Amino acid sequence: MSLTQVAYTSRNVIKYGGIGLVGFLFFYWGMGIAIKAYQTAHPPYVAPTVRYGVIDKVFFPEKEFQKKEFVVELPNDSFPNYKDQANVYFIYRSKSIIGALDDGKKTAAMMNFVSEPKETGIGIYVFDDNNTGRSLTMNVLQSSFKMSYPYLTDQLLLNPEQMPNKEQAISTAVDFLEQAGKLSPDLEEGEQKVSYWKINFDGLVEVIALSEANIIRVDFFRKKLVEDFQVVAVEVGRAPVSVLVSGSSVAAKRVVEVNYQHVNVDTSEASSSTYPIITSKEAFDNLNMGNYWPASDTSTSSVTIRKIYLAYFEPVNLTQFMQPIYVFEGDGGFVAYVRAIKDTYAN
Repeated sequence: MSLTQVAYTSRNVIKYGGIGLVGFLFFYWGMGIAIKAYQTAHPPYVAPTVRYGVIDKVFFPEKEFQKKEFVVELPNDSFPNYKDQANVYFIYRSKSIIGALDDGKKTAAMMNFVSEPKETGIGIYVFDDNNTGRSLTMNVLQSSFKMSYPYLTDQLLLNPEQMPNKEQAISTAVDFLEQAGKLSPDLEEGEQKVSYWKINFDGLVEVIALSEANIIRVDFFRKKLVEDFQVVAVEVGRAPVSVLVSGSSVAAKRVVEVNYQHVNVDTSEASSSTYPIITSKEAFDNLNMGNYWPASDTSTSSVTIRKIYLAYFEPVNLTQFMQPIYVFEGDGGFVAYVRAIKDTYAN
């Protein structure tokens, strides 16, 4: 073979070999993307971890109600689909009344309650501030409290010179919780909702506009959990953390009531666990059988359900877990909660 033929052959080998190599690299790269896309769309099934064993069922407060008949009218005429499991989150609580009381006294001092409290029940203590007429009732085991000033009997609050606007009321409420060391990140990052109220002869009456109000209520809703599920409470549209702000120029009368029922929930992967849950259709069957809790009831004997979704319930008892529930919303303002975790794993 002549040198010319060798050179020609070598050039072809380099030329077509390079093309082949580039083609192989593109094929390999494309296959890698395709495999990753498939794995993302079809992740391997992971069974529920159930790391805490059988846990207590979600506790709902006692409430009498008449069982109803239900029909559904849902988007696309289909029940929503969720995974067969959902996270359960661990709640930190003090196991010692003494330790909890010490923490409670520190919180009370930050709200300017420095006197020794009176014990009125197991874990329940009352602090008085004789200088301002305020009182603080605290359940140290639940880390909950109610601070109140007798605003209903203070005539000076009926016609304030100037009421704060929405932003000012929120700022006042935020500052109070921050001063008390109770503005947790999930409250700070959640929604703050404002409503307007007027002092009446028998209590507070909600009004439409700021111009009619002499009290502003600021509700602090916990931010959504990591799966973007909202947290619902006993009162529909109301948060378990709320602050009443007046139009008084006196500092001690600016915040006239604080209701605080909030627990620290660990949402980290290290503490959370997954538990098997029923389907939305099974939850609707439970609803039809009367196995539900009416958060907002209606007097009608039958209700059309328009919306079903998975959420988490803000605990109202000394449980150590925040659990998922199904929420049913229907005509006439009807809202019902149904436990989501399978009975085998919650009793």
